[in-house]
Amino acid sequence: MVTPQDLLKILADGKYHSGADIGRLFGVSRAAIWKVIQKLEQNYSLTVFAVKGKGYRLPQPLELLDKKNIVDNLLKKTLKQMNELEIFFDIDSTNHYLNVKSLEGAPSAYVVLAEQQTKGQGRRGRTWISPFACNLTLSILWRYQLGPAQLGCLSLFVAVAIVRALNKLGVKDVGVKWPNDIYWHNKKLAGILLEMRGEANGPSAVVIGIGLNMSLSEDKEITKHIDQPWIDIESIMGAKIERNYFTALVIDALFEVLNTVPDKQKELLKEWQSMDVLKGEEIEVHFADKVIQGKALGINPDGALRVLHRGKELVCHSGEVSIRRNK
Repeated sequence: MVTPQDLLKILADGKYHSGADIGRLFGVSRAAIWKVIQKLEQNYSLTVFAVKGKGYRLPQPLELLDKKNIVDNLLKKTLKQMNELEIFFDIDSTNHYLNVKSLEGAPSAYVVLAEQQTKGQGRRGRTWISPFACNLTLSILWRYQLGPAQLGCLSLFVAVAIVRALNKLGVKDVGVKWPNDIYWHNKKLAGILLEMRGEANGPSAVVIGIGLNMSLSEDKEITKHIDQPWIDIESIMGAKIERNYFTALVIDALFEVLNTVPDKQKELLKEWQSMDVLKGEEIEVHFADKVIQGKALGINPDGALRVLHRGKELVCHSGEVSIRRNK
């Protein structure tokens, strides 16, 4: 018996592998291998080249997520605190999975990764496009003794962690669009979704979901469905990036920041402000029932957006923000 996951681990190197050799490896017929190839294409939207006399191969190599590789690159203090690290080939939503785990009593510092999400979502219910084994799709369950009201800036601080990891990788000129979208030169690089539940005075459980574009540029069929300017790390860097190494950088950065909340809130807010791509820009803030226009003034100590609108300062705790390019 051979599964699509088993076969993909063979084909991930991007080289040709004959159906006969694969069949002998797993003790199945070439016809059985062909059926699994079809499942790979259907379930993971992958293209598999089949050439007579050579065998099967992928258009380019894939670096699959590897638990040992990630763990080997994590800081010792991260490993000491981490309670679980799970990796899925495909899942409906890493956030949904951890929300269920949270209700079942799963511990803090529980990390889930996926090669592909079928129902991944961004803010306001938007679909997050995540081609198989191309990006970083990660969720973390974290528990605090504080109530949700005391963690109102947490989404901003998560953005700080992601920018730190990108900077360490060598990605420069990264900014944050309030509250927590990661941008590079006016193009979206990553999105963050937090889902929190808890008692008014604590404790609280938060599931932090991150989708970060690592290598989207090759898949025109999928990326045509993205409805906003986007960029990926490999396009910025002009080189292949080791997914497992970068995944470890992100996890380390998240643990570092999450452990300092709320003690270092002032410092983290100051760091976020240094990354603010909206400050000084003419913007629109979209609410459910109205749209306001004005100049972004930065954020207040609670992490809310300050907007100069018709000569008065408004404070926005929610809303969808866009820069007005045609001033």
